[in-house]
Amino acid sequence: MFDVIPPSKQPAPSESALLLFDRAMQIRAISADIVRAAQYLNGFSDQELSELGINRSDIEDTIRRYI
Repeated sequence: MFDVIPPSKQPAPSESALLLFDRAMQIRAISADIVRAAQYLNGFSDQELSELGINRSDIEDTIRRYI
């Protein structure tokens, strides 16, 4: 009645592919922390940011990049 389709014979993923995937997942997890920190810093006044050596435009660019 139904044809049985056997699973395809794909080679096992290489170790380097698994490492790249793991690294990508770590970066994705870190990006949420980066955005959270940038949003926190965005609440500082321009004077406070300049004392830290940070430009507000850098914060805004970082938020845009990771969202």
